[in-house]
Amino acid sequence: MQTTQPARSSMLRALALWLTGAFAGALIFIMGVAVGVTMSQPGGMLHPSSLPFIPFNNIEASLSTDSAPNTTQSRGRINTALLNDVLRRLREQWYGTLPSDDALTDGAIRGMVNALGDPYTQYIEPRFARILREDMSGQFEGIGATLKQIENGGGVQIVRVFPNSPAERGGVLPGDIIEAVDGVSVRDLSTTEVAALIRGPRGTKVQLTLRRANEPRPVEITLVRSVIIIPLVEGRLVSNNEIAYVSLFDFSQQASRQLETELRKLLAHNPRGLILDLRDNPGGLLSQAVEVGDLFLDEGTFVIERDYRGRTRTTRTTKKGLAQDIPLVVLVNAGSASAAEIVAGAIQDRGRGVLIGERTFGKGSVQSPQTLSNGGQLRITIERWFTPNDRLIHEVGISPNYTVTRTLDDQKAGRDPQLEAAIAWLNTGQITPQP
Repeated sequence: MQTTQPARSSMLRALALWLTGAFAGALIFIMGVAVGVTMSQPGGMLHPSSLPFIPFNNIEASLSTDSAPNTTQSRGRINTALLNDVLRRLREQWYGTLPSDDALTDGAIRGMVNALGDPYTQYIEPRFARILREDMSGQFEGIGATLKQIENGGGVQIVRVFPNSPAERGGVLPGDIIEAVDGVSVRDLSTTEVAALIRGPRGTKVQLTLRRANEPRPVEITLVRSVIIIPLVEGRLVSNNEIAYVSLFDFSQQASRQLETELRKLLAHNPRGLILDLRDNPGGLLSQAVEVGDLFLDEGTFVIERDYRGRTRTTRTTKKGLAQDIPLVVLVNAGSASAAEIVAGAIQDRGRGVLIGERTFGKGSVQSPQTLSNGGQLRITIERWFTPNDRLIHEVGISPNYTVTRTLDDQKAGRDPQLEAAIAWLNTGQITPQP
């Protein structure tokens, strides 16, 4: 990868449009199968009902048609003659070795996609698209942590370390920033590329060079990759076993089923309150958001979707949920995105429960992942979603009913003031303001 980058970068600069582009705000699950890491955009909400790929026209057909006329033909025309002229001149005159045809094609597609200015509409090369297709299976080989892209070129940061994972056993901490993988600097790499460097077969080693707060020098940690089963749900009883707590880590295919199973176990103890933890949940499948919301909400509007033509579809919850009456608190933070925001926003709008924590990420768009002929993937933003009260969430986020912060020092010390506030609210109906 490093040996071809200078040639590729020069070509992209010459063509002007061709941008490599980082996936801003993307959350990466460091687990993966054999050659990579699983990926889920923060708020990378996907539209398919069960499979990770469905045709765009099928999605459009599902929307109401009482809208503006089709304007697709008038949008987005490319001067192919000019592009071919530029490519011919580069072939004939450029001092250097041209990238491969595949690399040029990848660069051209990236240029078109990045010209949109939408960080969620993305072209993903075939080698990384395979990783995305593996994301929804639920079992991977890797180190057991989550990453996010820091804005404004700040690098790639560890968000969460899963219990009993290679990352936890090796001493990786939330907040660590990855500087290098096996000695290769990741300063200018996207989260997808960093993920690919970290992933690998179980039993193999990977060395991370980490920048850690309050450490004068980088920390080097060598980890042995192993099979990781994604812990989608974690539940327990708290507050003298009188309150049920359940955490949902993402909205992949088995999310609602695993959550329902855990809820049944917890509700069998007849708790007088329930805490749903959606902190650092990056989202996932729209269908799973609907099924999860249906567990907690009675019949009514759940989410409103609109495409660029203004066509609207409203999705509703039913009466079938098993946790629709118990007093409810939802924990959220800046890592709660997309499908997590849909669930939290619907619960808040409909007065089903209160939100405690910090403002959410603000990802209110829906992507259609489409497989291309080269095996790559094109994720197209096809819709914006709105809460039941028609609130716009995109680039705004959801403000909790009660703002309570949890610092990195709190996490390192094992303190959780947000959880404590949720317990207090369920016990007394109020919380103690933070100093």
